[in-house]
Parts: sequence; C-alpha cells; structure tokens
Amino acid sequence: MALFKTRDVMLGTLLLFLLLKGVQPCAQVSLESPIVPVGSPVTATCTVRNSCIDLEEEIQILWKLDEEYLPETEQNNSSWGIGSRVTLHSFNRTRGMLSCYAAGTGIPQLMDRVEIRTGYPPSKPSNLSCFMNLTEESLTCTWDPGPETYIETNVTLERYRSRDRDGAFLDKKAECTPLKGQNHCTIPRKHLNLYQKEDIWVTAENALGKTQSDKLCLAPMDAVKLDPPTVDTIKSSTLDAGCLNVQCKKSKEAMWMNQLYEMRYKSEEDDKWSMVSSNHTPDAGNYSVQIKDCGFLAATVYHFQVRRIRQIGVGHWSNWGPVYSFFTPERAPAGKLDVWWKLDHTRSDKKTNVKLMWKPMRKKDANGEILGYLVFLINEGGEDEIVVLCNTTKLACDVPVPSEVTKVYIKAYNVAGESPAREVVLLDIQGSPLSSIRAFPKNDHSLCVEWEAPKASVTRYVLEWYRVSEQEDDSTSWKTEVGTLTNSVLKENIEPYQLFHVSLYPIYEDAVGRPQHIEAYTKQKAPSVSPKLHLKSIGRSEAEIEWTTIPIEKQNGFITNHTIFWKNSRGCLSYAVVGASSRNFLLKNLEASSVYKVHLKSSTAGGSINGTILTIHTTILTDMEILMFLLALSMLLALIISFVLVVYFKKHLRMKKRLWPSVPDPANSSLGEWMPTKLQEGNIQFPVTPESNPIITSNITILEREMVKKSAPARKGDTGGGDLKIFPTSSFQLNDNDRRNRSISPSVTHMRENAQLPSYVNTSSTVQYAKIIVDPYRGQKVPVPLYLRSDSTQPLLCDMSPSPKAYENLWFLEGSPYFREDTDFQECEVSLMDFPLLQELKIQGTEAFSNSHNFNTLKHNRN
Repeated sequence: MALFKTRDVMLGTLLLFLLLKGVQPCAQVSLESPIVPVGSPVTATCTVRNSCIDLEEEIQILWKLDEEYLPETEQNNSSWGIGSRVTLHSFNRTRGMLSCYAAGTGIPQLMDRVEIRTGYPPSKPSNLSCFMNLTEESLTCTWDPGPETYIETNVTLERYRSRDRDGAFLDKKAECTPLKGQNHCTIPRKHLNLYQKEDIWVTAENALGKTQSDKLCLAPMDAVKLDPPTVDTIKSSTLDAGCLNVQCKKSKEAMWMNQLYEMRYKSEEDDKWSMVSSNHTPDAGNYSVQIKDCGFLAATVYHFQVRRIRQIGVGHWSNWGPVYSFFTPERAPAGKLDVWWKLDHTRSDKKTNVKLMWKPMRKKDANGEILGYLVFLINEGGEDEIVVLCNTTKLACDVPVPSEVTKVYIKAYNVAGESPAREVVLLDIQGSPLSSIRAFPKNDHSLCVEWEAPKASVTRYVLEWYRVSEQEDDSTSWKTEVGTLTNSVLKENIEPYQLFHVSLYPIYEDAVGRPQHIEAYTKQKAPSVSPKLHLKSIGRSEAEIEWTTIPIEKQNGFITNHTIFWKNSRGCLSYAVVGASSRNFLLKNLEASSVYKVHLKSSTAGGSINGTILTIHTTILTDMEILMFLLALSMLLALIISFVLVVYFKKHLRMKKRLWPSVPDPANSSLGEWMPTKLQEGNIQFPVTPESNPIITSNITILEREMVKKSAPARKGDTGGGDLKIFPTSSFQLNDNDRRNRSISPSVTHMRENAQLPSYVNTSSTVQYAKIIVDPYRGQKVPVPLYLRSDSTQPLLCDMSPSPKAYENLWFLEGSPYFREDTDFQECEVSLMDFPLLQELKIQGTEAFSNSHNFNTLKHNRN
C-alpha cells in the first residue's frame, strides 16, 4: 500500500510537470462538476492515450474511490486510446478521491485522479435585524445563516439607498463581509446616514447556488439601542407599607431623548421575575426617572434589574442592567394563626387541660421573623383583665384553664409589633362523625384523602396524620380545610413504604365531631424481614407451627397473606395459603418418623419475602401412645420399689449383719477404767510432760489363751464358739515390797494339739481391752488424756484383723518372743510390749516391759 501511494505521488508530479510544459497527459479523468449535492449521482470518464501504453498487452481500466475498487465500469477501445465510464448512483460522502488505473500483466498504474466534494446550497438567511449603538456610533446587523453547507459559502451584507429626499435613485452602498464563521457585521458611522432609510439584506452564495434574505428598510436612528441604565437609589415608602421607589439615571449621550423604563424583580425564594414599567415617559433633559411598585413583603431580600428604550415602536430595548439587591424592612404581623386544640377533663382540681397547636404564619403575613407566640384569656369582669397562659417560641402549648373558660386568645409578635389576636372557642368532641373516609396515594410522597360531607353544616375540617411506627405526639402533623371541601392532599412528612394513620375531625358551629380513622401507604414493596418460624407441637402425622408478627416499620405494606411450604426428604412439596391475621398453622397427613423442611412466605401488594427454613422430625408414636408407655413404665418401677421395701423390712436384720457389721468401740470398753493395784496402793510419782499422760494405770489385766489341743471339729449348735477358748486372765499387782518377787498365777486351759484355728473366735466371756488416749484423733476434741477400759465380746484377732493397724493387739500375733518356749503357742504369739497401751507407759521411770529379762522373770513367777 505504501508503495502504491509513493508511485501515485510520483505519477501525479509527472503529469503536473507535463501540463506545465504544454504536453498533453497520457490519461485524464473528466467530471461534470467536482462539487455535487449530497446524495446526487456522479458520472466520470477516464481516457488513456495509446501512446502511453503497450498495444501488445491487454489493458483494463480500473476505478478506485478512496481505498475501495469500484466493481461496475464501462470500457471501450478506439484508435486513439482506451476509454472507461463509471457512475456513482448516490454520493453521500462530504468528499472523496476518485482514481483511474491502467491494469495489465503487472501492477496497476495510476493514470489520473480527481477530488469530489458534496454539500448543500446555501439556505435563505432569516431574522435580519440591525441596531444603532450611540456610544460606538456604528450600525450592527445580525441574521440567522441557516444549516451548514459543508462547502465554502460567501456571505455579504448589502445596502442600497432607494431614494433621496428629491425621489432620485441612488447607487448601491459599500458591502460588509463578515469574518468566517460569524453571522453579524458592523457598519461604521462614516458609511451611514442616520436619518435616511436604506434597504439592507444578506446574500449567501456557493458552488451549488445563491440566495438572499428579505430586505430590511430602516433609518439607523430608528434602530437605536441604548445602553443599560444604572439604579441610583431604592427606598421604602413610609406612607404605603410594602411600596418601593426605584430611581434610575439617564446616560449623557441619550439625555436629549424621551425614554421608557422597565423594571423586573424577584425574591430569593422565587424563580420567576415580576415586571413593572414606569408610569410615564420622562421628558428630554431630565436627569433621572422613578419607578414605584407595591406589594413587597417585609423582611425579604429582593433583586432588581432595569432596562430602557427610546420609545415603543422605535428602537430596541437595552440589555438588562446589573442586579441590585434590597432588604425590605420588617412590619408587625398581619395574618391570623391557624389553630387546633384538644381538651382533657380528667383533672381533679376543676380545671381543664388545653393543648393548643398552631401553624406558623406565611411569610407574607409574618412580615419578619416571629419572636414568639402569646396565649392569654380575658376575665370579663368590671375591667377586662388579661391573664397570660403561655409565652413560647414553639408551635404548641399545654395550659390548664378553669372549667368555665370557653375561649382563649393567641397572637404572634416580632420586633415591629403584634399580630391581631385569634379567638379560639374551646369546643368538646361531641358532634357526629363523618359517614365515610378513604385514602389512597397520589404519589410516593403524598396521600389523597376523600370523605363524604355530613348533612349538618361544617365550618372546617381538621386532618391529623402520623407514622404508625412512631406514635408520638411530636410526630403528629395536622392541617385544616374549609368546610366546603371533601378532599385534601397530605404532603408533610409523607414517605413511601411507611404506614400512616389519618384522622379526620369535622368542626361544627357548637362542637367538634368524633373523628374517622384510616390507615394507608403511598407505596408498597416486599417486607424487609420475614416472620420467625417456630415449632409449637409435633406428633406422628401432624405438626403445628407458629410465627411472629413483622414489625410495622419493616412491613413496607399491608400483609395480604402468608404461604406455608413444606417438603419431605423425597422432595414432595405441599403448600397452603392463610390470611394475614393468622399466626399458626397445622400441618396434617405427615409421614411418621420423617424429616420435613418448612418455610414461610409473607406477601404484600408490592412483593413477597421468604423466611428461613425450619426442619422438623415427626415422631414414631402418638402423644397418647407415649403417655401409655410412660404410665406402664411408672407402674413397673413402683412394683419394683414396693418389692424391695417389703424384702428389706422382713430381712433387715440379716441384711444389716451382712452389709453393716457391728464394730466395737475400744474407747468405751472396760479397759478404759483399768489401773494396776500397786499403783492404787502406792503413790508413785511420774514426771509430767506435755507429751505424757497425767493419769497412771493401777491395774493391768493380762490376756492368756488356752492351749491348743487336738479335738474333733465343732458341731452345729455348740456354744463354745470354736476350738479356741479365751478366759480372763488373773490379775497381778505390783507394789514396792514384792517388786522383785513378782508372782503371776493365771488359770490356763490347754487347747487341743494340731487343731485348725480360725482367724477369729467368738466367745461369751468378757475380754479386757485397754486403750490410752493421749492426743485427739483427727481433730476430735478431748479435754484431758485418760485411760479407758472395755469389756468386749469382740472375737480375738490372730491371723488377720479387720481393725485399723493402729489398734492391733500384737499380744496374740504370731512370732512374739514371749511365747517362743511354749510350743503350744507357736501359732499365735503376742509380744506384751507391742500392745499399744504399754508403749508409752513408764513405771518408776526406770523399769519397762520392753526388757526381755523382766518378761522372763514374769513368766517364771507365773509358772
């Protein structure tokens, strides 16, 4: 492609060179016109001379529009060359390059090209107007050129003076050509005759046509446009409230002209301007002009603009002047307040609570900033006494008044004064209500309320409305309507998706009618939240579910119905539709011991919302079957408990011996009272220490056992208690005279040899036990150390002892050194010093039973 473009440029340069030299080119493209109207057909021809081509080679003429080859061509050969013709049926491009190529066996060669341009003929200029500027001393004319032509168009402002004062025709005046792209042209003062009329028009011409505007005939001074005036002063009238005087200056160059002024103004809150004209045309030579107007609000900022004209029908209005602002002074409030009241007769002090509510004054009635409201009553006595009940800046007041008072007064005040007092007759709600009322949305932020007028005469209506989710007195809005109306539009604090409660009170001449109530939405949608679903009860084939109420502020509309869906594990779906007031539903014909998934859908007129899924599991048994099973189980448990109690009361002794055997208490045995005889006769002193026992035993009982003899086993019913018999040993006494010659004479019964001894033997004889209690056992409180003795029938312990180790009587244990000489006692030998009572016992401080010699001596004396 780049190669083709380079060759095309070189060939074009060569053709241009040949033309400049007067040499005929090898090829030429011919058009009827290089500029054609948009969408018109274009026909072109291309002729290639034989002298420029190889006659032995077959040549074909090709056409190309910009970068696209044209398929349809007509070619003919002649003796002097090759010709081709192409037709474009509709040329819609603003411009295009049409090229002619000669194609043989090689690369097609560019022979010639031509540019085609399209456009529109010029439209007729319109709205031609001219104005004379006295300050610049020039005449400026403007016009509307019409749509774009897309080709070069020449525009000229032309003038022609048709007649002079004598009626002779004059020549054409100098033309004015505007700059490119402009639609106005200015003629300087030197080319003008200010008081002679001229014909003025605009001519537009291009390659496709020529046109001109309508002629305008005028004298330059008849088209004067003055400069905007300036405002000198703005004053408020002291005589007429709400009137303003605006004074404007004349310009020096137009001082000699009669002029008409026009003023416009608006407040900051207004969108449209208000127009006012001067009362008369000021005479020539006057320096200023005044414009007076009334109806201006007090304490309001106004914006002013002024313009002027030479006179109506002659000349043009000037542009609006700069904006001037003015703040009107305040005045006393002029309007009366719109008041509504409610009475409460529940007080016990013979007074009535009156709640007064009023609307703020309109700005045009307030005449400034309201500083407060005054509520008072007049005592009609000898002298009218004014009692002020409330002076507040709020729009409501709660005051107690005497029960006999039937009317109060209210007025507003500002810095300039007070408004006229409004009389409020306190009527009770005793009248008949309206027969019907309805409400429907007008748009998202307004409600339309309609009602049927009662038969009785109504002076006015009062409408109250509030958002149900708030239900507070501060959120209640209200308005009044005249008694002839039967509809009203509520706009204050109205929002979509909120429930509003509307009350309508008819006010008669002597009473206030009881209200009619209605609730409405302006727009509804699906609830914001879904009800919470709970399982109330469940059985084998039925389940009862319940759900909570959606909060009012999240309902977003009137709940029309609830739809319950439940599906089992196999995917079988069922549903039921219930009313909006329903709070529970019973699912029937369920399968026993099956899992169901349940969810709830709540709907309004604006949409629906699905709740969360509740999974339930039906039972295997019914409630009655479960009750019967529990009853049978209870009866069975009662029978078992009764049987156990009967067995226990009949066999309680045997059970007690097996489960809770009797365990003797050594502390309460006869050994606790035992003391040696010698110690009783003599007065032996023992050293007293905190660790020793201050009580001295005076009698010691030595326990001996019978000798074991061979005998037959005991028969059933024997009272001997076994093969081993225990007898009480004879006591011995120790005193000072026979300390060296101790004698012990126990009575011993020999036992059978080689007899099998049990671990313990019961006996009816009393066995002496002794125990010395020195320290308390495990925190037990003992006042003083003491010795206890006991006469116990507890069987003696030989091989094994069930008692704790600290209470073992080691006298009978096998292996004691005191019975090694006697073969009859090999099976159960007891060391006297292992007896726990004697371990801490000392007599005379020098002799103890721990010495084996002393024991031998004791044994010898006994023999």
